[in-house]
Amino acid sequence: MCSFIALCAACGRSGNAVPETPPSTATTSNSVANSASSLLDHLADVELLGRADLTGRCDHSADVQFTCEHEATQPLLAAEVGASSYARWSLAFGDQLAAAFTPLTGTETLYLHMRRTGNLMPNLYLVERDGDRIAVRLNAFGLRDEWSDVHVPLAEIADGDGNRPDFANIVEVQVVFEWADMAGELEIDSLRFESVWREPVTIGDSSLALAQALQLDNGFAATPIADGLSAITQIQFTPDQDMLVSLQTGRIWWYSDSDGDGVYDERHLYATGLPEVVGLLYDAADGAVWLGGRGQLVRTFDDDQNGVADSYDVRIDGLPWGRHQNNTLVWNPDPDPFTGERGAHWIYFGLGSTEDLDVGGPYNAAILRFPRDGQGQDALEIVSKGNRNPYALVWGAVPVNGETTWQLFASENGPDFNDAPDEVNHIRWQHDYGFPVQFGPVAEDAVDGEPYSGPVYPVTAHASASGLAYVTNPAWPAAYRTLYVSLFGQVFSEEIVGHTVERVALTTEETATGQTYRGEPSTFIAGL
Repeated sequence: MCSFIALCAACGRSGNAVPETPPSTATTSNSVANSASSLLDHLADVELLGRADLTGRCDHSADVQFTCEHEATQPLLAAEVGASSYARWSLAFGDQLAAAFTPLTGTETLYLHMRRTGNLMPNLYLVERDGDRIAVRLNAFGLRDEWSDVHVPLAEIADGDGNRPDFANIVEVQVVFEWADMAGELEIDSLRFESVWREPVTIGDSSLALAQALQLDNGFAATPIADGLSAITQIQFTPDQDMLVSLQTGRIWWYSDSDGDGVYDERHLYATGLPEVVGLLYDAADGAVWLGGRGQLVRTFDDDQNGVADSYDVRIDGLPWGRHQNNTLVWNPDPDPFTGERGAHWIYFGLGSTEDLDVGGPYNAAILRFPRDGQGQDALEIVSKGNRNPYALVWGAVPVNGETTWQLFASENGPDFNDAPDEVNHIRWQHDYGFPVQFGPVAEDAVDGEPYSGPVYPVTAHASASGLAYVTNPAWPAAYRTLYVSLFGQVFSEEIVGHTVERVALTTEETATGQTYRGEPSTFIAGL
């Protein structure tokens, strides 16, 4: 085991602006480079600590009491670091050695096994040949007092302006204590670049307890199928029943069930680096994964089939967003129920308003669709308007008995600072659902659609109508083969509302502009 120990104690605090830590003096000789080129033909998936051909080095500012020893390749760093000083450990590959490697691409993940004591807040740097580097706060990536697996996806390294390192020219790794009072110890016994961040997952006790505590209708039970997630935005399934999960942080996890027992036991990081992902869509035709959020629609693809997205093709950019953004992505049924084209070629999604009660641009507060082979905003078509923040869309084959037709439903979050309801809407071609003028049901069905269309049902104000599902499983009782709505719960309201899943019994209703649906909700799951 190679361990790296840093002993740091506070010294004087400086009121000066944070200075730039000078370049490291760590180097690798040509002889080492030549001997290592046959051993390290790729930086990825090679343990870099403890190798005879790679030696860590230390340096520090003049006012630091500092010792740096290497016994049996185990670096030991002891220092006093304060607001006007720094201490640094470096592992340099050197120009010639780095040139012998297959360069990093930016899709890898830097893995460190490490622990710290005290209040240490070390920065990690990947240094380019020209000395450029960007700080990564290791505490934000899981550094703890106990031994921890710290993963830093390279795609998540960026400065405040969004600039990323030139990963093909990385020649050095640094761990730096700098420009702040801190004290403690740090040990590292593993450091490597992983081509794929892959790990086993198990169902934790807290997830089991949550499932057992949920209240469901008689005859139903909840079972955890995956764990290790927070701030989930969307879930998708592949034809092989792998599961993709997008997080608000921009990470996309790909879950697999290796033993076929219905519980996902392994996952790998498919993609990351986008500032936020709210739309996620798998394309069964070619294996591409579409991502949406913050005014972008991006088609990703795993070119080398190693499980990680290599290409990011930005199909739409610059859609206005602010308080809300572009949300859930869904394919059209075949043929398209609105315009009749054969094949699943249209991606439908909602784009919310930019402000609480202001629409924004011409595509905001609307349901849109975009062709699979489209490029740019000019390829967008407006399906409906007046949808304040249409978070989720789902196609449902209605009714469950008899002749069915595909119908599109959308959840809609109402205003934050009045008591207008959230909504679930039956989306009809070119209809206007009222925002920012009309909220909730219109006065009479006889005028529904002229000019504004009313909802399937008004949802409790501030309950955050979010996820939608339409169940057609014949194993479920007929009354339960219908529309379901998850209520995320209050965000700005002091009153606790939502945190449930509602089952919606649908009935048809004739209006001035044709047939639509009304719904009667009942609680299906409580205790979320």
